Amino acid sequence: MNPITQDRVASARTPGPGRQAAQPAHHPWLHLRGRPRAASAGAGLLGAAAIAAVLLASSLPASATQAPQSARPAAGLTAAGSADDGRLEATFTDSAGPVTHGQGMVELILTGTGTVQGFGVATDVVGVVEDFAASPCGPGGASNSAQARIVLPGGVLELHEAAMNCVTATGPQVTGTYRVDGQASTGIFAGARGTGHVTVDVTTGQDTLSGTLILNSPEA
Repeated sequence: MNPITQDRVASARTPGPGRQAAQPAHHPWLHLRGRPRAASAGAGLLGAAAIAAVLLASSLPASATQAPQSARPAAGLTAAGSADDGRLEATFTDSAGPVTHGQGMVELILTGTGTVQGFGVATDVVGVVEDFAASPCGPGGASNSAQARIVLPGGVLELHEAAMNCVTATGPQVTGTYRVDGQASTGIFAGARGTGHVTVDVTTGQDTLSGTLILNSPEA
């Protein structure tokens, strides 16, 4: 205890000659239930409350006054979107590399460039296997499975795709679904999840993805 404070406390407790002993202090919360005290007593209570508020504020950790991590922009995101959007909207223009045929199967690798809404310009590499012996949509069609790697400024997004290649009046069209592979993805996409639809116009090489993309929050 501060020596000056100690002397004051001792003098307050010990009555001088001809003086009455000081009354014991009342707890502040009792004043709220009883009758109002004099103005000087009220001012003392307000002063004590103000000091307590200052001490409480000074004892709070710095993190209590900072914005939560989820409110801060994630690396690799553009102004057009954010991790909180939970959407994957992307378009690519792909071209096919060497094609391998055998046993009714066709294997090929597609490469291209495009954009992913909210994440920027991207490149993609898609490994495709088509089975023309199993045609879910009639003659000339094929079942289609693919692994897609999308490279973005914020990381690499990996997708598994299952689809079917069907012959239409405007040419072959691929329609199917994708599933985000969060374990294989990297950067801000590590641990991500999501599903959606994929369509490919085989004649033009236009590849479109539309669905969900839920990034793995650091607080999760």
